Amino acid sequence: MWGCVKGAGMIHPNLQGFHATMLSFILTDADIGGKSLQKILEKSVEKSFNCVSVDGDTSTNDTVIVLANGQSETGNLSKNDMTNFIKAFDDLTLELAKSMARDGEGATKFVEIEVKNTKTKNDAKLIASTVATSPLFKTAVFGADANWGRVLAAVGRAGVNFDLGKVDIYIGGVHTFKNGFALNFSEQTAKKALLKKEIQVVIDLKAGKESSKYYTCDFSYDYVKINGDYRS
Repeated sequence: MWGCVKGAGMIHPNLQGFHATMLSFILTDADIGGKSLQKILEKSVEKSFNCVSVDGDTSTNDTVIVLANGQSETGNLSKNDMTNFIKAFDDLTLELAKSMARDGEGATKFVEIEVKNTKTKNDAKLIASTVATSPLFKTAVFGADANWGRVLAAVGRAGVNFDLGKVDIYIGGVHTFKNGFALNFSEQTAKKALLKKEIQVVIDLKAGKESSKYYTCDFSYDYVKINGDYRS
């Protein structure tokens, strides 16, 4: 199995079935039919390409294509082989999606946002997406500022009902907000964590058992320069 992806700016895919700013091509020699492959692709992009954002702008022509030539001559995949194939496929699409955030226009840091313990999977994904596309949050990451207020503001406007008194926020591994109140954390420790190339943000709503992850990057001076200098 092999895959590649192109995309650096205007990246916030919303792939719905089979449909170019983002272009991704995945090839496999597995002996697998088109209908089965299409179903695997549709499920996989929901956890990968549809969970990544560079700047919050969705292109009109994002495309992911998967082709299977059957040259492995394995015949129909067994149930166990199909399970292994799907896992490998999901791992590949997720790595391709992450690579776009890592290589986003002007990006200096890769950010993984995890929203957990929500009532529904959609609640978690909606909150994670809102945080990932917040310019204030993304510029705070660039400035190595553990600004939990910008995170919480994005959570609050995501359109999901939650109990503020149960919310915990971790930024770069530093517990910044607990049960509705700011914590007296070390600014120096937080800044050191946010100067790393890869940063994790965890938002715990303590409202259920569902979770979702979203992947993004920071907003730097170069992002503005690249897009400000662009001429159509």
